Amino acid sequence: MTKEEIKFKLQHYVFGEKLWTEFAPYRNNKTPDHSNVKKSSVALHVSLSNGQIQLVLIERSKYKGTHSQQIAFPGGKQDPKDDNPEYTARRESFEEIGFDLNTGELIGELTEIFIPVSGFEVKPYVFFHQEFPKFIMNKREVHSILICMLSDIDTQTKKSFKDIRINETLVLKNIPGIKYDKHFIWGATALILHEFNTAMKYL
Repeated sequence: MTKEEIKFKLQHYVFGEKLWTEFAPYRNNKTPDHSNVKKSSVALHVSLSNGQIQLVLIERSKYKGTHSQQIAFPGGKQDPKDDNPEYTARRESFEEIGFDLNTGELIGELTEIFIPVSGFEVKPYVFFHQEFPKFIMNKREVHSILICMLSDIDTQTKKSFKDIRINETLVLKNIPGIKYDKHFIWGATALILHEFNTAMKYL
């Protein structure tokens, strides 16, 4: 794999909600009421190691919120001062993992996805790095940083299921996702990852 091959695949093989039911069979893909949507962006920071794709995920810190302790891509809510959604992804990457605002070449985008439980509409951007910059972790927002080989979180071969406890009274049963070490990648992160991974599988 090369940077140009990744870029080409992102331009031609992004399928969005056609793939989402594989990791969210319960999902309703109806267009959300945009009057209540909170715009946000995430960054897929990718690099190559011996021709194989590696990417950055974070484990969010524990907090009183919907996405506490989940595995995610660096990102967050659009600020009114942000120039555009790409800038939001870059700014959040700087705030969470210390990547400079100008680091990484934008090589593609993935399908915008709505998260019903939190009301966020998320736009994913893919940034290519010759090598990852130094990580500076924001411990208030990020518990750990994961550098994963895409082959180790391959959504087409490593899909599994798990009961997810949301709170003291609510447990989601048999949720599809990807096991990685002690972690479980599910929800919107799994949907975004599956779209990226599927695009990379095309010749």
